[in-house]
Amino acid sequence: MSGIRASAIGRLMRRVRAAAQPSSAVERLKQIVGNGRSSTPTDLAVFKLYASRAASLGLHRPVLFLSFDCDTDLDPPATIEVMKLLDGLGIKATFAVPGVQLERGAEIYREVAQRGCEFMNHGHLPHAEWRDDRYVGITFYEDMPVGAVEADIRKGHETVTRLIGRPPEGFRAPHFGHFKQPHQLALLHRLAHELGYRYCSTTLPEYALIHGPAPLINQVVELPAFGSVRAPTSILDSWTHLSDRRSYALAPTYAELMIETVDRLLAAKMPALLTWYADPAHVAGQAPFERAMRHIASCGIQSLSGRETAALGRVG
Repeated sequence: MSGIRASAIGRLMRRVRAAAQPSSAVERLKQIVGNGRSSTPTDLAVFKLYASRAASLGLHRPVLFLSFDCDTDLDPPATIEVMKLLDGLGIKATFAVPGVQLERGAEIYREVAQRGCEFMNHGHLPHAEWRDDRYVGITFYEDMPVGAVEADIRKGHETVTRLIGRPPEGFRAPHFGHFKQPHQLALLHRLAHELGYRYCSTTLPEYALIHGPAPLINQVVELPAFGSVRAPTSILDSWTHLSDRRSYALAPTYAELMIETVDRLLAAKMPALLTWYADPAHVAGQAPFERAMRHIASCGIQSLSGRETAALGRVG
């Protein structure tokens, strides 16, 4: 990817802006970026349009929106360990917990909320179940009737409000990036607006490269995930970088990609919204996570809650 020329990226972005359908824009983006993975760092010119839109939001350097998806019974105790690290580093965290899991770990999650952490609506139904020797994903919105999706979102809202003591201000669909077709996103944004939410955070890095880091869609700010300078269209999450998905061993690449991305963006004086997320059980006590968080803090990267991040999209 290091041979990509800025002029080629410029032509790509002009075609992307002119594309009539989001899916068309994505395909044109991938023609240049490929599958989003590379053994060498990507030319930062691929972020040119993105950075321009980040600057229009008032960003002058990278900032962090760190969130955690808590989909299993392993996450509540892991959350306490993770928060000890983050509190010591001054890094804010926002949590997305399915209602069923919120009920099962209510005592711990209330403690986290009392620390000032924000909770998104993540639906109510469970997102994982134990089969044989590992957790596997369940509850995929794309496989459910629209009415069932709406009911799950409204139930999730009620559960967060009841157990945390305040209504959520954002929403994330199960299984990041799965519910992403235009009509599906329109449904999410409509319901989010009806529920009084400021934001959704449920789209993949390719959405950010096309639309910017915090576009205002139907009166709701969308906060897409951010990738990395080595894999700009690939989500940078803990699950992807587990070297052992049974006992949860986090590979060094998790830290390497975060650190490389922060360092290159800072060196280029390029603004960005680092929307990164993890599962607490994947990262608690793991050296790569601690290394990445300590590096982010040492670089003076400001961290924002979901509410604070959404405010960027309303002033740009």
